[in-house]
Amino acid sequence: MREDDSLRIRITAPLIFCILISSGPGFAATDVRVDFTLNTTDVSGARLRQQRFYYVYRPDNLPRTAPAPMILTMNGVPATYFHRKADEAGFVVVSCSSSGNSTGTPGRGWANHDPRVEGFEDVDYTTEVIRRVRASDHCSDAFVTGLSMGGHMALAYACERPSMIRAAASLDEFMGLTGNIPRAAVPVILFHGTSDASVAYAMVKDTVDAWRAADGLQSAVPATTYESSPRRPGQVSQATWRGGTGGTQVAFVTIIGGTHTYPTPDIETGYDFTDGIWAFFSQFLTMTQAAPKIVSQPVNNVQTSGEPASFWVAATGRGPMSYRWQKNGKDLPGATANWLTIPPTTPADNGSSFRVVVRNRSGSIMSAPAILTVKDPPVGVPTISAHPADRTAAAGQPVTFTVVAAGASPFEYQWRKNGMNIAGATAATLSIPAAILPDSGASFSVAVTNGAGSVTSRRATLSVMPAAGAPVILTNPARVRARRGQRATFSVTASSASPMSYQWQKGIGAGNMSDIPGATEAAYTTPPATLADNKTLFRCAASNVLGNATSAIEVLFVSAEAKGPQP
Repeated sequence: MREDDSLRIRITAPLIFCILISSGPGFAATDVRVDFTLNTTDVSGARLRQQRFYYVYRPDNLPRTAPAPMILTMNGVPATYFHRKADEAGFVVVSCSSSGNSTGTPGRGWANHDPRVEGFEDVDYTTEVIRRVRASDHCSDAFVTGLSMGGHMALAYACERPSMIRAAASLDEFMGLTGNIPRAAVPVILFHGTSDASVAYAMVKDTVDAWRAADGLQSAVPATTYESSPRRPGQVSQATWRGGTGGTQVAFVTIIGGTHTYPTPDIETGYDFTDGIWAFFSQFLTMTQAAPKIVSQPVNNVQTSGEPASFWVAATGRGPMSYRWQKNGKDLPGATANWLTIPPTTPADNGSSFRVVVRNRSGSIMSAPAILTVKDPPVGVPTISAHPADRTAAAGQPVTFTVVAAGASPFEYQWRKNGMNIAGATAATLSIPAAILPDSGASFSVAVTNGAGSVTSRRATLSVMPAAGAPVILTNPARVRARRGQRATFSVTASSASPMSYQWQKGIGAGNMSDIPGATEAAYTTPPATLADNKTLFRCAASNVLGNATSAIEVLFVSAEAKGPQP
């Protein structure tokens, strides 16, 4: 936080409460609107007064005798989707609303790029909301999240005021990598659906990698967990990089088939992001007691037979902490982390109970049990006798994944990266000539099909480590806007102690990037653009004999011919 942050905000009007709830028999907690006047600065640095508001939801069963954590949601309306988890886990939900007034366009949305360019109005607003809720609701640790532009604001706030929060989360959004610069290590989790037509999956992964760099996790090997998606089992996984600066982590949840919306139990895959976000956030709560206390319980998991299944727990207490997972009341050998992944499930696992004992020097506590439901695959489809295995490689090294199928042949194969088909990858083996850093944490699976149907293998995780002596990207491509028929030029600047080559790639938001034949210079100029090229993604890999480095992705926007002045 800058030295003048504490002086920037001054409340000049009395606080106005709009009370929407009562307590006692027959009443339940709901969201309470709070209005206040904020003194901040506009985009030019001039003083600005704004009438702002936020909502507070405090569970009825949450006492005020001890500090409670808060989750700020940056999406304007009461975050009722968090009520169930808040009631269960014991935290306060604060729903924040953007202003946009200083731009002259009220309601435009969050000022969430570089505040030195856009102004500090929404950064200051968020800081003041945290301070107010700490005072009014006896809250302590603050976490921030949002969807789309709200997610961008959550990450932007983590860049600007890291000392105010414990962790941040974003759903279905990437962060400006030039306007938003992390100033300290912060735990971050991002969620994204592979069928999001509004935000490119690959650009969200660039944001994940930017936070990995900020948190000192570029050389960390991710652990993949398999989350419950009961409406479409096997469609949600999480890659988590641990051991960052100050104990930080970065996680990326991939929702195969997910669109630009909150992932909740009643839509799409059935994955409940509030379970995932709290399992992540609760790892960073401030310790308030010596003995172990479970703050995030394992949740039930639903998978199809052959898919792995994962469970999480989070506990506070004086470290070091130890974990011992049990299945049906019996210890599982080697299961000593705060998460558990069991190998590909079988029908015999259906109904099994999983719990964990957490210990430290001050005592022990047992979690609530979580139940695993295993659904049978269709009859007659192939079975996987050897699943693809996780792989680790330095950037630039080749990587191979292999599957072995059994059952009635012939078989057809289709390999997928993060649930999306890889063009031309239709053999039992997938060969990647040169691994690239943006693919670290990517999952690779294969659908095997015969006359009776199809089965999908376990997802294997690729971990890509930086290669010593590889090129360094100095300048990433810039965004290009073109009219139909115009050419667009993207360029990259890289440094290398030895000769290097370039390879440009392109793709779309829901697909994987592929090499552009002949695009092997530091700059690439497209053919005359068509409207079909709108929102095409471009990036460049620079390689030498020691390895490679890959630029961030940028977008080409194509519009029709410019129109004359409008009345």
